[in-house]
Amino acid sequence: MQQEKIPTIISGAGLGGLSLYHALIKNKDKKEFNVKIFERETSPTADRWQGYHIGLSYYGARSLLNCVSSSIASNLPKAIPNPIPDVETHGITITDQIGNVLLTLQLNHLKILRYVLLEGVPVQWNKKCIKYVETQEGVWYEKLPELQIVDYGITHISANVSVPQHLMDKANKIHENFLVRKTLGTKEDSTLMMTRLIPIKQEQNDEKSEPHYRVTLVYSYPFELDNVDVESDKVKVDDNDPASVIEHVKRLIRTLRPDCELTDLLIEFWDLIPKTIPNDPIKFPFKTYNPVQ
Repeated sequence: MQQEKIPTIISGAGLGGLSLYHALIKNKDKKEFNVKIFERETSPTADRWQGYHIGLSYYGARSLLNCVSSSIASNLPKAIPNPIPDVETHGITITDQIGNVLLTLQLNHLKILRYVLLEGVPVQWNKKCIKYVETQEGVWYEKLPELQIVDYGITHISANVSVPQHLMDKANKIHENFLVRKTLGTKEDSTLMMTRLIPIKQEQNDEKSEPHYRVTLVYSYPFELDNVDVESDKVKVDDNDPASVIEHVKRLIRTLRPDCELTDLLIEFWDLIPKTIPNDPIKFPFKTYNPVQ
């Protein structure tokens, strides 16, 4: 008697969803699964430019290899970027609030892992999960289930920004050529900066006179610091107004960090963030990089 296939729905074609899909297909000799995978984006490259370099530990790499087929595993080297010799170090540097180095670590990164894992996967694009219904017969996956949100008492604010060469040169003098740069404040606040030292591809009609680089900025601080005395404690932060949030971050940095070159540089970086949301995602300034190798 032929074994009935187990209906399985995966919501999201990210690294987790794709790894689960491959694991189910790889182990179909044990159980047969009728797998459908849905993704709200219209295609792998449409709507928004996303993703960044991730590090895989030994156990993470072993787990990934156990999930995927041998053909997918043989393509994984395609996702491993080559550091540019003498230009960038694939690692993290952690400094104190004035730029003194506390710790440095070397990392191995995967850049285009999602594209490798998409090979052979029949993703149904532009399908958004809107409802979830559970009955005696089973589960209809149409609605997002109730999420359990854990409050750790920390606010994280992140943004992507296009940074000109002269500011990157200043940052590199402090953090050298590490791609992940973290600073620790004395009030439990911290900053994180992630980048590649490869210029952003610029349009032919772009008026920028120097190379620019994609940088992801993150500022983290405990909730109670929202009540700290700042230049204008009457200013209210509107989470839906990017300009309001950016000014809030800059005020906190000025208040919590000492007057030094690193503090000034952090404020300059946050001041580069667009104050409005771009209307045209095609012209979003971080879409591709210039080939350099």
